Amino acid sequence: MHTLAKFRWRGMGMFLIFLLAQSFQASAATFDIGLDGSAAHPANIGERLDALLQDSDGRQLTGAELDEFKALLIKHGWPTYRTSGAASIEVCGGLLKRSGLDFEFQKYMLALLDQQVGDDIRPAAYARIADQVYAAHEGIQLYGTLQRRVHGKVIADPPVKSEGTMLFFRDFYGLLTLEEELAESAGGTGSPSPMDYDGSLSQPSAVYVRPDIRRLLGELIYPDQSLRQALNKAQAEGDSVRVEEMKAKITEADRENLRQVKQVFDEVGFPTREMVGIDGVSTAFLLVQHADEDPEFQKRALALAEPLMKTRRMSRRQYAMLADRVALASDQPQIYGTQMRLENGKYVLQPTIDLENLDRRRQQMALGPYQAMLESANSDRD
Repeated sequence: MHTLAKFRWRGMGMFLIFLLAQSFQASAATFDIGLDGSAAHPANIGERLDALLQDSDGRQLTGAELDEFKALLIKHGWPTYRTSGAASIEVCGGLLKRSGLDFEFQKYMLALLDQQVGDDIRPAAYARIADQVYAAHEGIQLYGTLQRRVHGKVIADPPVKSEGTMLFFRDFYGLLTLEEELAESAGGTGSPSPMDYDGSLSQPSAVYVRPDIRRLLGELIYPDQSLRQALNKAQAEGDSVRVEEMKAKITEADRENLRQVKQVFDEVGFPTREMVGIDGVSTAFLLVQHADEDPEFQKRALALAEPLMKTRRMSRRQYAMLADRVALASDQPQIYGTQMRLENGKYVLQPTIDLENLDRRRQQMALGPYQAMLESANSDRD
């Protein structure tokens, strides 16, 4: 597993509590399967997995075949590119798609593979498998990769379960938004999708130019998130003493994190994907978001982020959030409507320019309609 895997979902989305929910829920007690990070699959296991794939010949695995597939994964783990190579990942990916007799197993494996997306799992192919699995069992899809042409118009079919989850995933991994993809597909005459969804599931493992910075970011994000989770729990329980204690600890942790993050920025600028990986960039952004004690540093980080965002090497959504934070800290209205405040028990937008065209600006930054954002935030309070 790559270094930031356990931090990534936090780096991606804890500060977007109004947007993201966990896409996959599965029981680790039922399927104790990990990643073969230390040793390759033995040759005989690889041969047996390949035989299972060949014998199934495009059909769903039988109950006995599925049980064998599960047993092999429980014993040996899911193959990684570093240890077992691309071929093993492709075989196991093919078997996973044919494991439709056990939806819970498929969801568990999708959650496990999510840790590897962007490392040795290709985002577009992962999204297609997830959509195929959910479409088969729930009649919905997660990422909009399943499309068809109706009267000359390409549409996502079946419907997407959560626009927020879809927008975040596509933006985070630099994929086209669904609107952009469907627009490109509209002029085609062949397959509706211009994306390589059905290509290889595997890709060479990511190599980071600055693994030292990547490790540091992982170390810094742990107290950032664990303390905020403790604060949320104390607030939910109405423990006012614990709330104040956690707020003080968060202030102290943020101050120390800011000191170390500024040293990173002084050395390399805004850490890039090549330096620290996709999730490393996201984690750096989260740490900058929490550097409210130094708005000038946030402003500097925003300027460094702009060229990366424009070339899709950084999340547009996260850039928009930081841009709004910087604007508000300068006593200016926000641009993208990402920042809210509680007013009479309800979340409302903080001061925002040109509300009439807000959703148009949000769409350009892979953000959904602002009213949907407010409704989601307020429903979480009910």
